[in-house]
Amino acid sequence: MKKIVLTAFISVIVFTGLSRAQDSSGTIVEKYLEAVRNNDYDRAYSFISKADTTIIHWLKLIQYIKKITPLRLTEIIDLAHNAARQEITSTSLSDSTCQIKIHSMIPDMEETLRITQNPEEIKSLLARGGLPMKERSGECTLIIEDGMWRISKVKGISSDQAADIATNFAELILGKDEAEEIKKKIDVFIRIQDRDS
Repeated sequence: MKKIVLTAFISVIVFTGLSRAQDSSGTIVEKYLEAVRNNDYDRAYSFISKADTTIIHWLKLIQYIKKITPLRLTEIIDLAHNAARQEITSTSLSDSTCQIKIHSMIPDMEETLRITQNPEEIKSLLARGGLPMKERSGECTLIIEDGMWRISKVKGISSDQAADIATNFAELILGKDEAEEIKKKIDVFIRIQDRDS
């Protein structure tokens, strides 16, 4: 009888812990996306699993790009992050993993930069609802780590894409020579990240 009660008690504890983790999977993704939108990378790291370094590399790359680029470019990167809007469209649970599909509306920065390269004018476009936007679909995979949901994969953007976007913006905003210097620094940073992982 004691074994049955003990087994039932352990089952309730495990189920309760798993339910708590499952209930918060969408919240974890929302908090991560909010942290990235607000350029709060230290907070964003707290939602990432230690199982996959891809997301961490991407966040570190964005931080590095913001350190080495002039304020004009950094302001535009910040505006692009702040203007993005995401919505969870579906959640699929299986055992100790969770797949969350996300629909995003993100600034079409190539189109925006054809209109203006002035951060204040971009802010004005955003405030008036005139900022060109485009749709993107993404997916987050979460795993349970230390009893909490953590994001282990994000499908939709990689550090290579982030580097390309940054250097394209740099060329449009700063000119070809300065963009080439930034690209060289980014390439070195990526090689060091790849070597150290």
